[in-house]
Amino acid sequence: MRIACVGGGPAGLYSAISMKLRRPDDEIVVLERNPAGVTQGWGVVFWDDLLDALHRNDPPSARAIRGAAAVWDGQVLCVADRPPVFLGGSAYAVGRHRLLSLLTVRALELGVDVRFGISADADIEPRIAVADLVVAADGAGSRLRAGRAAQFGTEIDVGNNMYVWLGTTRLFSTFTFGFVDTGVGWMWCHAYRFDESTSTFIVECPTSTWEGLGFDRMDMAESLRVVERHFARHLDGHPLLAQPRGSGPASWVNFRRVTNRRWSDGNLVLVGDAAHTTHFGIGSGTKLAMLDAISLAEHVAAGSSEDVDLPTALQGYQAERQASLAPLQEEALRSTAWFERTVSTLPGDDDVQLGWSLWQRRSAVPTWRYYVHLASQHAAVRRLRVLAGSMRRVARERRREIAAGRPARGSAVRRGRPGARRGAR
Repeated sequence: MRIACVGGGPAGLYSAISMKLRRPDDEIVVLERNPAGVTQGWGVVFWDDLLDALHRNDPPSARAIRGAAAVWDGQVLCVADRPPVFLGGSAYAVGRHRLLSLLTVRALELGVDVRFGISADADIEPRIAVADLVVAADGAGSRLRAGRAAQFGTEIDVGNNMYVWLGTTRLFSTFTFGFVDTGVGWMWCHAYRFDESTSTFIVECPTSTWEGLGFDRMDMAESLRVVERHFARHLDGHPLLAQPRGSGPASWVNFRRVTNRRWSDGNLVLVGDAAHTTHFGIGSGTKLAMLDAISLAEHVAAGSSEDVDLPTALQGYQAERQASLAPLQEEALRSTAWFERTVSTLPGDDDVQLGWSLWQRRSAVPTWRYYVHLASQHAAVRRLRVLAGSMRRVARERRREIAAGRPARGSAVRRGRPGARRGAR
């Protein structure tokens, strides 16, 4: 079977990897419009549940991703110049450029044909015209999907807030939500370290604040100077960076929530942001894209290598992923609403309660967690929470390695293909 994955992000590359592991004789190509090494954005976050799934699917790439990831422990809410409020939780972060580099290496190692700089539709069309399966992994603004919007039942809801995805050399070892009063409205950041020298610094604000500060009339260089001034306390003298080297310029945008009634039309199937988007406030976009890739590969590989019942496979993939996505989509809507509405209550006089509201923004949590939240405002309790989290993380990593000794059915490792363990850390 000939498979064309259009888009060289996590969704497209990991779809190709997952397919090749299960169907090594298939001709699989990844077509990416950008030149090699060029991507948008800074670091992305993920949790242990994604690493569990990646280890079950392909241990070598999972180990490589974990080896490149930074860990952040805890979260902190800082409102204006008031004392910080501490929240629990921990996760991983990895630079998007680094992640794509690792996935590209793994895809090439498995025999996937990865092609960069395929920028013209005239170059893409002949390649997908001969494919038995076309995977649209070209993002929220998918051109492939746009051409069949009616068939897919695409709906796009535009958020109220403006945001820009920036970087900084200030290292945030704790995930930081920083709220500042600009004089014309509130503005806040989502900041976290993702490698040894860089942090992601997403800036978000209501449209009224954005217009009040004059961002609608500024270029990005001037916008950065204004944002740096307002977040001087958080940045501690470090600059904001508009774009990684070699990538396109950052820009202020509204978040777009993309949904599709159908995820396939004929031999064209949607994965990742082309199929669905979830607000960056819950940090699940990369995770969901890679889980889509695994599910799609499993359903396509369920039939014989010579005779794939594609309609059944694609329907099964959609049903499985939509059921898994539903709870997260609800959490994302709640999180979006919190950031679009709750800021209207600022400034308040009880940041501990505001922090508890932030903690609950995705879903209701047991009452006992509230008392843990209160206790976490004491340094000794925080240290214990971080220690307990580190111990759980180490134990889970050991369980993954033990489980990885029995590779998933149909994987390259189990088949004993040459070089199957190359790329492991």
